[in-house]
Amino acid sequence: MNISIVYNTMNIFAGKTILITGATGLIGSHLVKKLLEVTNCTIIALGRNMQKLQDAFKDYKNDGTLILMEGDVAEKMPEFENDFDYIFHAAGPISGEVIRNYPVSVITPNIMGTIHCLEYLKNRKEGGHAGKMIVFSSATVYANPMNADCTVSESETSLADSLDAANAPYSESKRMSEVIAKSYFKQYGVEVIIARFSYLYGYSKLAPDTAFYEFVNKSLRGDNLVLNSNCAPRRDNIFVEDAVDGLLCICEKGNAGESYNISSGGDGDNFAAIDEIATTIAESANNLLDNVKIKVSFRETANERRPGFLLDNKKLKALGWNVNYSLREGIEKTLKTYIS
Repeated sequence: MNISIVYNTMNIFAGKTILITGATGLIGSHLVKKLLEVTNCTIIALGRNMQKLQDAFKDYKNDGTLILMEGDVAEKMPEFENDFDYIFHAAGPISGEVIRNYPVSVITPNIMGTIHCLEYLKNRKEGGHAGKMIVFSSATVYANPMNADCTVSESETSLADSLDAANAPYSESKRMSEVIAKSYFKQYGVEVIIARFSYLYGYSKLAPDTAFYEFVNKSLRGDNLVLNSNCAPRRDNIFVEDAVDGLLCICEKGNAGESYNISSGGDGDNFAAIDEIATTIAESANNLLDNVKIKVSFRETANERRPGFLLDNKKLKALGWNVNYSLREGIEKTLKTYIS
């Protein structure tokens, strides 16, 4: 792991009030932990369930800089005695089961939650208080119809998934949230920056229902991993701590109204398919756990891997950020955290 200088300082947050929606999620919880290093800032961790908030942040609940608040930003903005100086809008489900069966529950935080946050900042701006918002978007705003692996930059958003695709409620609402954010910047001058995350992985106390965490949990029990196929498309993965550093980097140095890919760009062998990730998880668990020999098998085998795509991260790197964790390093750190 090569440590790089990510941003000049986190002093921009000192003395500020910061709202993080979806605070119990993977990126939200790590962002809270990182910002707690800042002296004299007030962090409002917003979530729909107080018990989940207390479980996620029980180690920090007595810290005066962290306030846990129950509420749903898709319904209304939370009320607080101070104006919010920064809003990180991370709220919204990501599990495949929720996207398939509860699509409205996916769309509303992405669309209505974004609008409520932006309306808040617009009204505060008219009253003389300038705030900044980071909208969390996703690699799903891109699509890859090519017959080979490709790399996409922030401007290449003309291709999208079919509206009938199972993932459309998530991907299309993320696309629309970006359109809404840029519209508020153009029409009202609201300072907003869009973070397009590639596929995140890392320790999460309240892990989402995804294949990565299924494999992690099985490996920690010493169970073998069985996948449907060995030739899934490769995707751009990024360790959550690298993603948080990228997020803070664009918050400090990014241009308002613009989108930034927060991605590995394939650095550190992070361009990997889910079957390759499963193999790395199994190998890491075998090294870390005693008397364990986890095997990976496939129900079907194919000879040719389907094409995948990378997110170009040159725009983010130009701000001084770099990938610090390889895929194996990130997975090993994730497993060690769960074990400890």
